[in-house]
Amino acid sequence: VGVASLPEWKKVGRPAGLTHGAIEGNLVPGVRDLVFNVTRRWLDPNGDGDPSDGIDGFRLDVAEMVPLGFWRDYRRFVRSINPEAYLVGEVWWESWPDRMYDPAPWLQGDVFDAVMNYRWYAPTRSFFAGAPPGLTASQYAAQLDSLNTGIEPSYLRVMMNLTASHDTPRFGTSIYNPGRNKYHANPSEDQNYRIDRPDERTRRIQQMILVQQFTYIGAPHVWNGDEVGMWGADDPDPRKPLVWADLRYEDETTHPYGRPRPRNRVAPDTVLLRVYADLIALRKQHLRLFVDGTLNWLQTDDATGLLAYERVLGDQRAIVAFNNSDEPRQLAVAAHGTYRTAYPAGGTATTGGGMLRVELPPRTARVWIRH
Repeated sequence: VGVASLPEWKKVGRPAGLTHGAIEGNLVPGVRDLVFNVTRRWLDPNGDGDPSDGIDGFRLDVAEMVPLGFWRDYRRFVRSINPEAYLVGEVWWESWPDRMYDPAPWLQGDVFDAVMNYRWYAPTRSFFAGAPPGLTASQYAAQLDSLNTGIEPSYLRVMMNLTASHDTPRFGTSIYNPGRNKYHANPSEDQNYRIDRPDERTRRIQQMILVQQFTYIGAPHVWNGDEVGMWGADDPDPRKPLVWADLRYEDETTHPYGRPRPRNRVAPDTVLLRVYADLIALRKQHLRLFVDGTLNWLQTDDATGLLAYERVLGDQRAIVAFNNSDEPRQLAVAAHGTYRTAYPAGGTATTGGGMLRVELPPRTARVWIRH
């Protein structure tokens, strides 16, 4: 079994009995050389010493299965070709489905620049969608702060914050089915798992999460197709072909186990696509503020479901607020001056008595930028 022309994959120098996690060791020279040669080909395709015609970095699969010694060598090799190449590791389950790895050992300056930040999405889904264990506003803020402990800001700023990937249910479907994160997320393991088009309540929750994703610390990642509202259960469903606006598709009408389901028209969700476009534009317009700015919690009200924080960089300030409840709520946070309503765009908010006071509709998010 295997390919005779390729070297045998072996780990060497690892602690006895340990096969994955933040362990020392390396890969055998044959495998190491093969990986390095492939890497060189993609970073500098014509081998002229100028990496500008190559790719900008690598997302490294199941990185916790490979010893740290190899990754240190790999980082040195990559940076010798392109000193600015970005390395993001898939560091995920320490004990599925209960505990994810603390990525700190991989983020000490000698291995990766960031990891796929599934740890951000789990509590975010729990707060906004009410998924187990269910978090209040104060618990959510505390958990995010806890996850960031022990990781330098330079790494937090480039963490790959993702709502979905090729290994998870589609973003909308994971909100539409608010069960345990990445657990029985398909109709074969859960007969009540919904595989039809997510409803409007789900879309409102998605919008709140997207506002958080694009204004929080880290690098927002979009799994191709989520921006046009594609839906689907866990792997392999998130790997369905992309839905294009210039193609026509048959309606989805069948269930793999013959269970009842609605008929769904398959077409891009242009309303959701505009949300993504607006938030991307907002972030690009205030890039340094949302990348480098300090984050301070302004309000975490467990009784009302109100959550607010600010991003501050010098004279620049953004206020981001969420009403994670089914009732209109009155927001009041400390602020001075005049603020432009940046999301949804339009209008201004004037402070009075050192406070910004605004009514937030149910299940909505707002972003204000100080003039």
